[in-house]
Amino acid sequence: MSGHEELLTDLGTTLFASLPRSDQRSMALTYVRGLLTTPGRKSFRNMAVSLGGPRLEQRLHHFISCSTWDWTPVSRASADALMPVAPPRGWVLRTLVTRREGESTVGVHKRFFAGRGQMLNAQYAVGLWAASTTVCYPLTWRLLLPPEWLQDEARRARASIPVARTPETPVECAVAAYLDLPADLRGRLPVVMDVCGIDTVTAVHRLCSVKVPFLVRAYRGLPLTVVDPALPGHGTSPLSTHRILAAAEGPHGPVDAGPVDAGGPGGGYRHAWPEERERASGTVPGGEEPTRSLVAAVRVRSPYDSDRADGPDGRHDLLLLRTRTDTGQRPDEVWLTNMLDADPGTLLSLTALPRRVDDSTERITARLGIRDFTGRSYDGWNRHATLASVAHAVALLSDEPADLPFGRAPVAETEPSPVGPPPDSRATTGV
Repeated sequence: MSGHEELLTDLGTTLFASLPRSDQRSMALTYVRGLLTTPGRKSFRNMAVSLGGPRLEQRLHHFISCSTWDWTPVSRASADALMPVAPPRGWVLRTLVTRREGESTVGVHKRFFAGRGQMLNAQYAVGLWAASTTVCYPLTWRLLLPPEWLQDEARRARASIPVARTPETPVECAVAAYLDLPADLRGRLPVVMDVCGIDTVTAVHRLCSVKVPFLVRAYRGLPLTVVDPALPGHGTSPLSTHRILAAAEGPHGPVDAGPVDAGGPGGGYRHAWPEERERASGTVPGGEEPTRSLVAAVRVRSPYDSDRADGPDGRHDLLLLRTRTDTGQRPDEVWLTNMLDADPGTLLSLTALPRRVDDSTERITARLGIRDFTGRSYDGWNRHATLASVAHAVALLSDEPADLPFGRAPVAETEPSPVGPPPDSRATTGV
């Protein structure tokens, strides 16, 4: 652990400069050291035993759950340290679902997950990741808090949940996580949203309203209107994404004819580009995924809901994309993007980023204890998650992530996008 220790010593002054007291800065270093070195679960007790004895346990607990330091400047300092040496290609919003027993851990509630077809008792959070084709690291986390936590005054007081927090849907939680980025970072890179349980239409309209380039994972039954001149006769009424993509690929599958000119009147694509392929990393270091290709892209218009406040101008032209592995070992993925003029290779590369985030979650962040905080303190969860992200940064910058025990970590409880319309997100959260 010499590399980790040396880097912690070098970076500590910068990363924790916002903490007002020297004992807090020292304890922050101790906590990150515990996340990096403690085997197994990163509980206060286990880290205390690993670092110096049982008496440290209470100090760690107080520093995380009962102290007053603000975690937001620490997140920004960590990002500032990483981004110059590992510049991202996109901001990825990805769900982290952690199963829990009981109801005492902050944010735990029962929620239906369409990908599993069952209710889970779990914490639901969204991570905002800086991601590229070679490296991913979390910048911030946002815990979804359902009404049963926010409308029960006694429960809310025990968890010290801020007055400003209100019930959120998964879409609202994800967009808020993105908006937690400093203003000078927002809009610089595309947002890739692959979040379980979201209302895709709401996600598209919300991201359009904040005026950022984006890709959103969609489901196959989503109704859209075709506006692509390459598919004449299909634009008279809304069709499901499944029917649109089937028409785009034709009765014999995708035609290897190259892209339609994006600068033309329709700006659409509808053919396969076998030369524009992205080889993603596997779930085990050194492994590889099957080659994934972009097999269809059609210009469409998002649905208009007459109840929306944005009115008729709320409709947006988008590209509907479908990606597929050559071997069929992974299911097809369907995406919507407002990057109408982006080249196919760029779009395909961006759709691969959530899988790279999942790989980083499994190999690094999960091993560093991102899911190990079981207290009821809202501030404590945020401080723990922030320092787990700092530990992730240290592991990457020191080039010693191999110190983490090799083998498969517990798989993150992430959910694939459903193949049909999700249940009403407000109903499942009680909002």
